[in-house]
Amino acid sequence: MPYPSEHSCRLRDPDSFEKDSFRRIKRGKLSIIIGRLKGKTTTTTQAFRYSKDEWTEAEARKHCEENDGRFEPAASETQEMIKEMDYLDPADNPVIRVDTEEA
Repeated sequence: MPYPSEHSCRLRDPDSFEKDSFRRIKRGKLSIIIGRLKGKTTTTTQAFRYSKDEWTEAEARKHCEENDGRFEPAASETQEMIKEMDYLDPADNPVIRVDTEEA
């Protein structure tokens, strides 16, 4: 799922980790998501996050590929608008016309 303000890079499946073990740490302009793998007591990197304000999509993609991750660019404004509209009640959605008259 794309994030609105961050590019993401998945290194490991989050289902491989203990629930509620995730933490975000910052190293310079890089955000690192760490957690404990199931059955382990130490932390492991699960993903990287790249702020759109600090990383271009190309820079983030290159870093992710160098770390053998799966890259996903940040959501565009259009994607975010569509996502928000999907949650609207049809009567409140400006794209969907709702006829209120009975046939």
